[in-house]
Amino acid sequence: MKLRFGLFERKALTGAELAVRIYQISSLLPLPYLLIAAGSPPLITKSGLLSVLFDLGCMVLPRPELRALSLLYRLSASEIAVHFAILLPALIVGLAAERLLKNKRRGRLWRIAYAAWIGLDLLVRFLLPHLSFPLWAAVTGFAVRLSCLALILLDLRAARKS
Repeated sequence: MKLRFGLFERKALTGAELAVRIYQISSLLPLPYLLIAAGSPPLITKSGLLSVLFDLGCMVLPRPELRALSLLYRLSASEIAVHFAILLPALIVGLAAERLLKNKRRGRLWRIAYAAWIGLDLLVRFLLPHLSFPLWAAVTGFAVRLSCLALILLDLRAARKS
């Protein structure tokens, strides 16, 4: 799979499309842990590969989405509800990004809005750190979100040059 920066590339991924895919993949990381938690609660007290994936996946998710998932879990006490609530935004964003980012007239505007959203999320992460997760997960999540912002900004810079 090729990666080219710009607003519209037929046979290659743009930076913004790659940033969306990173978001979708990070949304999948907590799911195995949640499935095990729903089936065997004593297993979630142990630290292991699945808990590492859960921490990493949660820290890459946008902060408002993570807050909404936390609220959903507090209200429902159901890991299965959270499981589907993680998948739904990832699916919707993926389908919407497919159309919005490839739009020749408004693709630049959507990239600017997406970059602003990530920038605001990074600012909130920096000012209000999430203390429920390990520091390594918070730093890695910040770095992944920062790299997604860089991918989008490289798209915008390449579009301005062409």
